[in-house]
Amino acid sequence: MNPYKNLPSDTPDHVLKIQHDIVMRKTPLERLKMCCDMADFSMAMVRRLIKDKHPDISEGELKYETIKLVYADCYTEEDFARIRAHFVGSKS
Repeated sequence: MNPYKNLPSDTPDHVLKIQHDIVMRKTPLERLKMCCDMADFSMAMVRRLIKDKHPDISEGELKYETIKLVYADCYTEEDFARIRAHFVGSKS
């Protein structure tokens, strides 16, 4: 059974099963580390994307823009205003 059957994929089911079996043979701690490593890598990619578009961005603004891009569907504009104020101060 393919737990990802509703997701688009160019990977055949038999290969997905092999991948799944490999991951499931790992300990819970190893799987958690894999997840954390992937999350770190993803955040680094987002930061790089923003820095490539805005090479002179400050560290605070970079943190804010990263949060805004990653969590766009999770917060209101009011929330983002408070988040921005925390990292870069109020917008002038």
